[in-house]
Amino acid sequence: MSGRKRSRVDGNEKEPYLESLKPLRQRCETGSTPERAGQKKSCMHDTCRIAGTKQLPNSWSFFEQMSCWADTQHSVNQVSEHLRSGRHNDDICLDESVTKKFWQFHRDITEESGAHVKQHAWGVIESREEVVMYGPYHPDYHKGEHSEDIIIAQTQDLLQSQSASQGRAVYVFTVNSPCLARNARACMLNLVHKAHEWWRKYGVKTRVGYLKCWGFKGTKEHLFKGVNHSQVDFVDQNQDHGSYVTAAEKTEMTPLSEVVFAAVKNSPRSAAFAWGSIAQGQDWKSHFKNMRSVFESVPEEEKNICTQETDAVVEAARVLLSDKRESFEGYLERGRAFALGYAFSSRLSAALQAQIRLRFRQCWEEMAKDRCAELIREKLTEDFNQRTVQLFIKDIAMFTKEYLEIGRIPIPEDAPQVDLLHTFDAD
Repeated sequence: MSGRKRSRVDGNEKEPYLESLKPLRQRCETGSTPERAGQKKSCMHDTCRIAGTKQLPNSWSFFEQMSCWADTQHSVNQVSEHLRSGRHNDDICLDESVTKKFWQFHRDITEESGAHVKQHAWGVIESREEVVMYGPYHPDYHKGEHSEDIIIAQTQDLLQSQSASQGRAVYVFTVNSPCLARNARACMLNLVHKAHEWWRKYGVKTRVGYLKCWGFKGTKEHLFKGVNHSQVDFVDQNQDHGSYVTAAEKTEMTPLSEVVFAAVKNSPRSAAFAWGSIAQGQDWKSHFKNMRSVFESVPEEEKNICTQETDAVVEAARVLLSDKRESFEGYLERGRAFALGYAFSSRLSAALQAQIRLRFRQCWEEMAKDRCAELIREKLTEDFNQRTVQLFIKDIAMFTKEYLEIGRIPIPEDAPQVDLLHTFDAD
């Protein structure tokens, strides 16, 4: 729309806090919803009155569905059942026209406020007359405040203060999808509730776009913390969970749950990994601490020489930690070849050189296994979070399609000014 006005709300000004919302089940257990035994009281809360109107089809089913998602343990079980079933994991993206809108607004906001790396959110209210952009806002976890809380409060204030205008739409962008679990009311549930309120009061449709699925806990999801390289190999050797548990009982290995077993079994694993991030960690050399045990029994006067030689070989191995994609077996072979060809000082005896080469290969293999397992856990967690968000969207889509769209925003090849593939941490 050419000639549109643009107004900008200062992202640093004090924002009103979102008033806490009572659980949906509590709010809607009386009133104009279908009568239950013993329910005679009427409820005048907005959402309960909405449930009795014709504006929201199957309203009681909708509020029951929302109440289920407000019960985190129930919704975790729902996602776990989906994992156990092995059903396909379909991505839910916003359509192309909406996606283009988001990237257009993203470019405008980035030009004005600069690129923002960590979790943030911004909003836009668009009408035929003008476009009002606000944000970006960052979370304040010390106050228990998420970036979506600020967006919701700011949107509410702006809609109340603006004169009525036909064809208005609200766009809410957040790097990570709105949370589905927190001590306070989850952001995703808040947004669904407010989207219906804005539609009913102001005739506004809301679109929520995100770059990465956060699920319940994001990268802090601990469901897969027990998965290591040996567990993955053991899962691959067994066809079903029953045979896996039987086989595990004959070993010292702690068996994975049926849900985690199914997730590992059904997860496609890349034949090659990029291993360079090992070198980015401060403690990558800790994988080689055991190398010093080689010379524990040597005379004291030789220990200093052995320490220097061992430290030198580990430091020299840093060049192997490139970003080149390589298979696990290929990475092991790279370490073996390095150990075999490394030239030690003549101050070390041939016997000590052989022992250090052997111990280096063992430490290298353990490091490769740990990194491989870490990458697998990351992929499993990403898949779990994606399923969580997608199941939620599918559960509510039939009730909210008139006034709310939620979906991932595909990242275009010319993603503007920020490395969006590596900036999704919440803190």
